[in-house]
Amino acid sequence: MVQPLHIRGAHIRNGKQEVAQELFTDGERFSAERHPNALTVDLEGSTLYPGLVNAHDHLELNHYPRSKFRETYDNARQWGEDMNARLNEEPYRSLRAYPLEDRCFIGGLKNLLCGATTVIHHNPPHKCLFRPDFPVRVYKNYGWAHSLRFSTEQEIRDSFQRTPPDGLWFIHLAEGTDSVAASEYQRLKALGCISPKTVLIHGVGLTQEDIGDAAPRVRALAICPTTNRYLLNAVANIKAWVDAGGKYAIGSDSRLTSAGDLTHEFPSLIDELDKQGIMDDRGLETNLFTTDPFAPGAAADFFIPGHPGWNRKFTALVVKGGLPQIGDPAIMRKFTHIQTVEAQLDGKLKAIQRSLARRIHQCGLKETGLEVEAPPKGKWFSFIRQQA
Repeated sequence: MVQPLHIRGAHIRNGKQEVAQELFTDGERFSAERHPNALTVDLEGSTLYPGLVNAHDHLELNHYPRSKFRETYDNARQWGEDMNARLNEEPYRSLRAYPLEDRCFIGGLKNLLCGATTVIHHNPPHKCLFRPDFPVRVYKNYGWAHSLRFSTEQEIRDSFQRTPPDGLWFIHLAEGTDSVAASEYQRLKALGCISPKTVLIHGVGLTQEDIGDAAPRVRALAICPTTNRYLLNAVANIKAWVDAGGKYAIGSDSRLTSAGDLTHEFPSLIDELDKQGIMDDRGLETNLFTTDPFAPGAAADFFIPGHPGWNRKFTALVVKGGLPQIGDPAIMRKFTHIQTVEAQLDGKLKAIQRSLARRIHQCGLKETGLEVEAPPKGKWFSFIRQQA
């Protein structure tokens, strides 16, 4: 059972609003009141945010290097064809040979390290993604099709129809700047796949007319700014989308095309909003599932950015399901019920809870920039020395 917590002293942010000064958990979920066995943890001076939702990632592709084979693509199908033609070349051939479980684990770890505790995976629901020791929670109630280029029309229809009304259905759409991309929304609409459960991915090539039709009808447009700039040198018309009543969410995509994780996507988003003359983040959907992630009964996921120029190196604490996963040693020591190992993340000292550290050591792939203390002989973990 996860230790119930009473978090006090911190500023607790939910979107742009500051909520209660205290948080209670009854284990893995938030609670309305203090559990009788709760551990009180004073986080005075810190600002807590709900765990982030990454709206688009391919979790098994994050061990690959960022790759493209021409300066700019007119359409992502060109990139896909270029990529597929090189899968049996190095380094891709060797990287493809790693076990699926290890490849997925690296994708989950990438997200956890930056404070993203929930990920929408755009590929099959591999069993390993839903293991209790997977680093992040992966949204289960979803359907997906790759795209109009790499999925048949029948596959797209079948996938959409199998997805329940209370689920979400995802497809790469209009990922380009050419006439092919501009035609895709009408093709998808003709297939009967536009509804409140639909989430369109990328949407760079959506026409003004299509935006006006789609924005008020679909759940959201998922934007991956660093991928879109890298491959297409263009990003969706966010202003037109929001003006038409649409919501949008941010995804990191995989490292095969993105700059990294959500700490790279948000600054890129700010740049795009500025270029498009948008003065605020109106329309931004940071959580596709609930408007109040701190509500009693919600998963006890939160993090402390720890630095104005937020990135994973300075992320001071990440908690998933009420259990601290990684953080600055001084903060992790406040959670006296957990055992940790020492680590370096991009050159900064961290403490990682021992079961996560064990899984990191078991993985055949290594996360670049993360060095976790090797377990002493005969043990899986060591304790961070208590400081006075």
